Amino acid sequence: MKISIRTCVSELLLVAASLVAAPAALLFAAPAAPPVLRIPGAPDKPIDPASLLGRSARDVRLEDAGGDTIVYHGVPLLEVLERGGLDLKTMNGQRASAAQVVLASARDGYTVVFSVGELTANRSNPKVFLVAESSGEGPLPENEGPVRLIVYGDKARSAYALAKIELKTLAENKPTPGK
Repeated sequence: MKISIRTCVSELLLVAASLVAAPAALLFAAPAAPPVLRIPGAPDKPIDPASLLGRSARDVRLEDAGGDTIVYHGVPLLEVLERGGLDLKTMNGQRASAAQVVLASARDGYTVVFSVGELTANRSNPKVFLVAESSGEGPLPENEGPVRLIVYGDKARSAYALAKIELKTLAENKPTPGK
């Protein structure tokens, strides 16, 4: 079997080009998409990280493994759900939400669950936040963001790099006619 020098050079050039192109593709990769909010009866809505900042943002303080405090900025998950269409102001809305849960899923598939009741019970002192930046660092790094879920007192239900937040109805709590 004869192999020409031209064939060898062509193959070497292809290998070299692929080695150069791979790091360039990594450098110019698009930033991660923001998570999507899914509420029954409403269209899917992306959660813009900027919507978690501004006047309604709160400081969310966490202590890292080294004992240092990191301050993040964001809003309670319940507030995001209500902005997205969750009705907790009417009696029918409250009846429906009594049998609803929230699934928060990260890009890697890690999923955590909250009941709407647990979120509303802590309305005055929220424990579950969506954050989009940390003090001094700005936007969250790619592996953590663009939106992260932080749960005070429950690290197992905190999640990096959210992909979607979905409201699910487990049972229908329809009003009784005449009451």
